[in-house]
Amino acid sequence: MAKILFISPHSFELSTGGVERHVKNLIKYAQKSSEESYFVFPARNVQSESIQSIGNVKIFKKNFLNILFKRSFGKKDYVRNDVRAKAGDFFLFLREIIAKEKIDIISAEDFHTVPPPYSLMLNMICFLEKIPLFLVMHTFIKDELQKVIAKDLLWEKILCVSKSVASDCFNKEIPIDNLHTQYLGVDNEEFRPDLDKKWLKSRLGLPMHKKIILHASRVVSETQNIIKEKGFITLVEAFSQIASKYPDIVLLLAVARPKKAFFEEFKQAVEKIKGYAQLFNISDRIIIKEFSLEEMPLVYGGAEIFVLASEMETFGQVYLEAMACGTPVIGTNIGGVPEIITDNFNGFLIEQANPSLLSQKIDLLLSDNWKRNVFIENGLKLSRTRFSAMRQFSMLFNYLSKFPKKKIQETFMLNGINLPNRDG
Repeated sequence: MAKILFISPHSFELSTGGVERHVKNLIKYAQKSSEESYFVFPARNVQSESIQSIGNVKIFKKNFLNILFKRSFGKKDYVRNDVRAKAGDFFLFLREIIAKEKIDIISAEDFHTVPPPYSLMLNMICFLEKIPLFLVMHTFIKDELQKVIAKDLLWEKILCVSKSVASDCFNKEIPIDNLHTQYLGVDNEEFRPDLDKKWLKSRLGLPMHKKIILHASRVVSETQNIIKEKGFITLVEAFSQIASKYPDIVLLLAVARPKKAFFEEFKQAVEKIKGYAQLFNISDRIIIKEFSLEEMPLVYGGAEIFVLASEMETFGQVYLEAMACGTPVIGTNIGGVPEIITDNFNGFLIEQANPSLLSQKIDLLLSDNWKRNVFIENGLKLSRTRFSAMRQFSMLFNYLSKFPKKKIQETFMLNGINLPNRDG
């Protein structure tokens, strides 16, 4: 059996969001697998570093992945000395764990977005040790540096979370043979339709006759405000157009907790959303609240409709989670969303930045129980079959295991590079 090392700069203990939930699900699946798996995530600081063993899974929480930033004209810049020291620690850790645990395969999450020394060191070690190295891309390539890291380093394959991400890579000159689409999945044991439907209203202090329109996403990405990108403004305006028709509906914005370093940007983004609510005269109808990862299934299950009107979305894990909880969804026809939602079959797909159309679709789902039930039934089927975490992670482990070290060594020798045997 192959020993796989997963490395991620995203930790569900430091922040909440789709990628963090994916990481949590991946650990859960690995614990049920027969293969030995290793995970490396950021720790809060040096004092909170730890090693945890659970059956065949070992989890390392390391400070070298908790990368500090400085703020400069609204942009993020890496603290040079911090990166130099932590990247060095990362390099030493990799050498040690590969030798000690005899790692066969390494999968790195979003390493095109971290400081370049991390990807360079990881590639160099895997080249020397003849270990297949995979880059998992949850985001689109945003600049020339990310393009160079993805295109020109020695990744065995780039695993894209949607065909939309793969298409973006191909359009940016990454060879098609280097790309593989590997969807995320939803944990159907955790996200399911038989949960307490009254929990959410009780938690919010709402009477049971109220109906909740739910949105769930981040409001900041690192130091960047993304409330427009995530469709907050469109949704607030759309809600204002039907608020008077439905006096018993409220809009719940479940916002993901950011890393501590970006809490000031988070507060500013929330205040801006409140400003838009005031602008459209619906401040008394909107609730903005954080929830833990463990609470999200109950949040989805207590909502009447889930809406995410994004202007950019690489995949859309939240749509699947809402579907798995029996909540009908509305999304935008962008990025990877159409790979989940088929319009008028398991949800509505609308064009982006169109509050009038969005308000019409919300109105229809509030008034048409037959349409709601069709969406719920078809959404449940999709989340339990094609996009179940068990299915997707089984496919991931099987795919990674097809790339043994021997194949990499033979490839090097064919190119005239004869490396010493890893074991001596």
